[in-house]
Amino acid sequence: MKNKYSSPLFALGTFILCANFGSQDTNISGHEKPKINFYGSLTDTSGGHFEVENITISGLYKQIPFYAKPLHQKIDPSINITRLDLNEIEMIEIPHPDILLTFNGRHYIEVIITSADQKKTTQRYIIEKTKRVICDQTNGAGAIEKDLSFQAVDKIYIKGYKTLSPDTAPTHTTTPDHSTPAPAA
Repeated sequence: MKNKYSSPLFALGTFILCANFGSQDTNISGHEKPKINFYGSLTDTSGGHFEVENITISGLYKQIPFYAKPLHQKIDPSINITRLDLNEIEMIEIPHPDILLTFNGRHYIEVIITSADQKKTTQRYIIEKTKRVICDQTNGAGAIEKDLSFQAVDKIYIKGYKTLSPDTAPTHTTTPDHSTPAPAA
């Protein structure tokens, strides 16, 4: 006789297995380094200026959600999302890191994005306060991992990227000018 719980358990197990195999590698968690190494410089709100690499926004280097700033506090910013890749961005500036904006009960920080196009187009967005800039500060002793809230960042300048081969040797270097799109991970 068939157990009445076996079919739902089999379906649940199949779903979990398929969900894990269907994930993409554009989201990095923990201390794992991204397959595409975005590098540049970072200035923090204490005046520190650092050369950095392995730049991600909360582990993302593709499809990073930025929101249009609503006119009213009760409007949910998630109704107007712009998703940007780091290879499309030359600079991220935080004009007022000490000012939190509240919309629909959630906290956001305003950012100014300078595009990597030839016109250096700028656009103002907001990003969730919980998002973080994760990168490695480069120095002679080795990489120093940094994990900063946007409230601690003045600006991030993205100079380019390197695609890493499986043995972590750079195989491609470019500057973010849209002449060469970032390779898919």
